[in-house]
Amino acid sequence: MEINTRDFGLIKVEEDAIYEFGEGLYGFENEKRFAIFEKSFEDISFLYLQSFRHLDPCFLVFEPWELYPDYQPLLSDDDMEACQADTADDLIFLVIATVPSSIENLSINIKSPVVLNPKTKKGRQVILQNKDYSVRYLPFQKDGKAGS
Repeated sequence: MEINTRDFGLIKVEEDAIYEFGEGLYGFENEKRFAIFEKSFEDISFLYLQSFRHLDPCFLVFEPWELYPDYQPLLSDDDMEACQADTADDLIFLVIATVPSSIENLSINIKSPVVLNPKTKKGRQVILQNKDYSVRYLPFQKDGKAGS
């Protein structure tokens, strides 16, 4: 199927790349369907989470372990039930990135990942139970904090 994207115009995505978000995403509660797709630039691949209906929102997302190797997401029982999963291993976790003009200041939201269930094609943004996780982790700064 084809979708219109904010950054790449009309692209083809597989049917299994479409996820339903019953509650939308934080700040975008009216957007219920998103597509996940990959784009490569100079041998580097990036993942995007694109609204199915509109050009915005579109997010650059990463698998958290790429930028935070010790990532161990703890979901609440309610979130596990809403994700229709028995264990976190049944789910795909993606973190939303904010990309400023300088890559050194790129931040990722490791506290509120997007969680996908590939079996049900349902998605949900959750707030993890991990108390030490930040909504603005800076992977290219010492200790993930600005000014370090």
